[in-house]
Amino acid sequence: MFGKSYGCGACGMRFKYRDELVKHAQDIHDKKTTYLCITCDESYENESSFMLHMAREHRV
Repeated sequence: MFGKSYGCGACGMRFKYRDELVKHAQDIHDKKTTYLCITCDESYENESSFMLHMAREHRV
């Protein structure tokens, strides 16, 4: 595909640019709050998925 990409934790879509991911999250998933990891730019539709990601991937 391309070098670094940004993945949507809610649906798995990947984007070349972070702002594309943010726009996607707002347009498609913003029925609820979108949780965006500032460390790796993954996004999550719910807090529990985000917290699980943080614990597994970043040990936070």
